[in-house]
Amino acid sequence: MFGLGGLLWLGLFFLVAFLYSAVGHGGASGYLALLSLHEIAPECMKPIALVLNLLVSGIAFIQFYRQGHFLWRLFLPIALFSVPMAYWGGLTPLKDIWYQRGLGIFLLVSVVIMLWPRRSETSILFPFSASDSGASDTFDSVNNGRGWWNKETGIAAFMGAIIGYVSGLLGIGGGILLSPVLLMIRWTQQKQTAAISAAFIFVNSASGLLGFVQQHTPWVITSQKTGDVMGPGMAVDAGWYIVAMILCYLILPVLLGGFMGSWYGAKKFNQTVMKYILCAVLLIAAIKLLL
Repeated sequence: MFGLGGLLWLGLFFLVAFLYSAVGHGGASGYLALLSLHEIAPECMKPIALVLNLLVSGIAFIQFYRQGHFLWRLFLPIALFSVPMAYWGGLTPLKDIWYQRGLGIFLLVSVVIMLWPRRSETSILFPFSASDSGASDTFDSVNNGRGWWNKETGIAAFMGAIIGYVSGLLGIGGGILLSPVLLMIRWTQQKQTAAISAAFIFVNSASGLLGFVQQHTPWVITSQKTGDVMGPGMAVDAGWYIVAMILCYLILPVLLGGFMGSWYGAKKFNQTVMKYILCAVLLIAAIKLLL
């Protein structure tokens, strides 16, 4: 892994982390695509992608939060049910082929929706939502003085529950599913979407990873001789040993890519650039999943 091919592999992980973190994503779908090229076992791919997701999304959240793009009032109802549902999804086994094609089709539809020209400043699907060109806190603007729990927050909670379960099931953070929805219903602008997606990915990745660990314990029972007596012992599962070795190899380029991408996304990229970067990321992930 440390030859020319290994260096190229590291560079690809850096690039994935950079592009995804620039739009507030963790990059799980990209990591899974790259890991699959090396024929790594699926039971090893999922925890690797979730751990890398935690690192990159955490960095991205800090960067976007410090620039004032995070909306607590929108994030809290979305995360309310997404965290337990992501945990439940992490406990649920699913064959690869079932979710890869469905997710790929969903991502292609998301790209079409995001690029579709809009003639009205009001969302057709959600007429109560704010326009892209409105105030900086679009969701807060339409909920001003209406109390914490209302029609919009209820929809946000339901949306978070569905995406949370799918996230845990697929071993992703869910930002790649959440971002197009938030933009489609015009509750957030591009950088607000990135900030909320980063936090959403972090909490869902942690919850989904916990569920996966409980389903696939890192420890196995072995026979161990103590003196003249044979008794039970504990050892690290071989699959988790492979996971740890690969993470040690990938953690540095992914951290660098996540830091640089989120810094550029939070400070340098304008709204239009962010939109097309997100579409490119979604399209790449869709093609990888479908192929």
